Amino acid sequence: MIRAPHSAEVTAVIPTTGRVSLKAAVQSVLRQSVEVIPLVVLDDPSAQNQVCHTLRGLKYHLISIPGGCGAAAARNLGAAAAGTEYVAFLDDDDQWVAQKTERRLAQLRENLAAHGDSIVSARILLVGETSKVVPESLYGPGTDISSYVLDRSTLRLRRCFMQSSSLLCRRRTALQVPWNEKLARHQDWDWLVALQRHGVHIAQLLDVLVRVFQHSPDSVSNTPNWQASVAWLQTLPPTVTTRARGDFITSIVARGAFESGSLVRGAQELLRGVAAGAHPAAAVVGLTGFVRYGRYRRG
Repeated sequence: MIRAPHSAEVTAVIPTTGRVSLKAAVQSVLRQSVEVIPLVVLDDPSAQNQVCHTLRGLKYHLISIPGGCGAAAARNLGAAAAGTEYVAFLDDDDQWVAQKTERRLAQLRENLAAHGDSIVSARILLVGETSKVVPESLYGPGTDISSYVLDRSTLRLRRCFMQSSSLLCRRRTALQVPWNEKLARHQDWDWLVALQRHGVHIAQLLDVLVRVFQHSPDSVSNTPNWQASVAWLQTLPPTVTTRARGDFITSIVARGAFESGSLVRGAQELLRGVAAGAHPAAAVVGLTGFVRYGRYRRG
């Protein structure tokens, strides 16, 4: 366990394979208005010298694990190693605004007193070709979290959104409900579902406290592993609405199948999602996979 100074109550667990964006992520932790311990969990020991060079001059802790274990394993190890009462998670290509920890910690303490075991999130600035604040519709505590995150009622990710870099909880919560290390995709959504199954109260702040950079190099979300998405969908509880399942099938599974060149399977999944009542926007998103495949073939 990492010994933290008495003044620090939060550890930021940052999984990485050594991407250059890591420096900006760690700097955003060090700029917090309350003291936070940056804990970098390196999932590629061969990149340790590179990481140390990238982070030279910064105060942080570093743990290396066998390469290829994945972000979920890195987060679990980071939570186990943290020496603070609370842990937060930050992807190595995202950044926090300076008041993020202070504001969410205050809300978490209120929720712990009112509801028992809790986790808090916040709204996010998605940074890409254009920037947008998400979600437009805050998550309502007590509703099914899987139906919320699977919703795709708009063409762009605007209405419903919750992501790993916005999450803060007690260290004990993260140890009792670990991240699923077997998943190749949808790890943050899966963890939220698992937390709700264990009776953890989930809340989302109106404040925009995190910057998430879209289409980062080597991002798992950029790879069309639609088979892993199908497998994950089958693990979800029956409380997930039929329409939410349809949105996921059309916008994630069908799109991924199209992009990978599995055109027949993509068409089958698209029709299956539409039959389940998917929003028209989700169907359009699914069809973009076919368009991208066509452009790739022509290129």
